[in-house]
Amino acid sequence: MPAINLARLKTQAARLSEKFGEPEPFIHDLNELLDFYTNRTIRAAQIAQRLSLPTYRTPAPVLRQIQAELEPLAGTRPIEAIALTYALWKAGSLESRLLAASLLGNIPPAQAIPALTRLPDWLAQSTDKEIRTALLTDAFGRLRRENPEALFILLENWLQSPRYSLQIWGLRALIPMLTDPHFENLPAAFRILKPVIRCAGPATQLELQACLATLGQVSLTETLAFLREIIGDNPAPLMLRTFSRILAGLSPELQSGLRDMLREHGSLL
Repeated sequence: MPAINLARLKTQAARLSEKFGEPEPFIHDLNELLDFYTNRTIRAAQIAQRLSLPTYRTPAPVLRQIQAELEPLAGTRPIEAIALTYALWKAGSLESRLLAASLLGNIPPAQAIPALTRLPDWLAQSTDKEIRTALLTDAFGRLRRENPEALFILLENWLQSPRYSLQIWGLRALIPMLTDPHFENLPAAFRILKPVIRCAGPATQLELQACLATLGQVSLTETLAFLREIIGDNPAPLMLRTFSRILAGLSPELQSGLRDMLREHGSLL
């Protein structure tokens, strides 16, 4: 791998962006650029243990520079951006799919929403944690900032699904919204969470724990009130057992409050 010369990298990324409206030539030039910066000191066997996708082992600064070049184009040329997003995903490398998630997250919401409906299929195709994280965070970036109501509708559908995988992805995708310093709509978060919490069990236990821990950091008082409402409304025994199991992963304050509720209900294991 050649040393990264920032001026040269900027020029290379700018030239690549000139093919923004031509998906096939873009993918060809992207692969050549990624190959140029391949870190060949990492053995393929090491990568195979960690990833299921082929990878150029591209240094992070290279991907960041490409993303920086594509971001403004996604905003001004959304139709071409969507076509390029699909081409990047189809290209099938770790780097191209990370770029697809990043590009999708910079397309204006009105144009991006139809493409975002493909995320369950893309998530199902992905076993790599890095790709799934990018799809659940980066791909929702602009929608999360500019149209959170639409994101709530999408996540609500996931959380109400009988498929545990969709419930898990919905819980994971909600956390970046909750941690946004500008987020203010806790009632909406509680509303869409209620169904998935009522049917909580082992399959969603870890994600539920992470989501409740985040809610407790945002507003301990409101989160405890929300949990008290759920526990007081004829809850399923499995949900109560799940609450008992996740106690240790919560903050001391949230843990104490939830433990008291479970004791009052006679459900603490």
